[in-house]
Amino acid sequence: MQARGIKRRAELKAATRELLTEMDISEVTFADIAQRADVPKSSAYHFYANIDDIYAEVASEYGQQILELLSEVPQYEEIDGWQDIVDTLIDRCILFYEQEKPARELIISGKTSAAIKQKDRNNDMILSAKIYAILDHFFELPQINNQSDIFYIWIEIVDVIFTLSQMKYGFITTSMANEAKRAAKAYLGTYLEPTLVKKPKSVLIPAL
Repeated sequence: MQARGIKRRAELKAATRELLTEMDISEVTFADIAQRADVPKSSAYHFYANIDDIYAEVASEYGQQILELLSEVPQYEEIDGWQDIVDTLIDRCILFYEQEKPARELIISGKTSAAIKQKDRNNDMILSAKIYAILDHFFELPQINNQSDIFYIWIEIVDVIFTLSQMKYGFITTSMANEAKRAAKAYLGTYLEPTLVKKPKSVLIPAL
């Protein structure tokens, strides 16, 4: 029974991702998901209380993928200034969203419940520490008071611009991607000098 339940949950989540690839999130219903998964609607309710319950689990899985993607340390040779790290991380996130329309629908469409957005913000808190660690890995950073708040705000600035682009255009445009980079670097630039001392490769810790 447990294995069957795991299989049914996986089928319902796969159906959710399929439908969000094809449709706007506002058009998808719980019945649509159950039908696509070939799971009786009455049975689907044994696994998920409602559509937001499914969305929350799928969004959480996407959030974990984004966290892992942005936690990867860039190659030393790719980084000259801290601004390169900002651009690299934003480009990675944009590429992920380009490839995963359901993630855009769930995380940056502005059409999901507050509970799902709160889970995303919890991920952002973890991510803010990861990003600081990547910068600290490469550069001699100044003392920054409230660094966790500052890097969390940095992530939220980028997230807001992504959301604005998704709401207006249905994807992250090149222009809005550039605005996200500009805003992110301008904000961090109030705490970091334009040029920071890059640590020699020989003293870097192999992995964060």
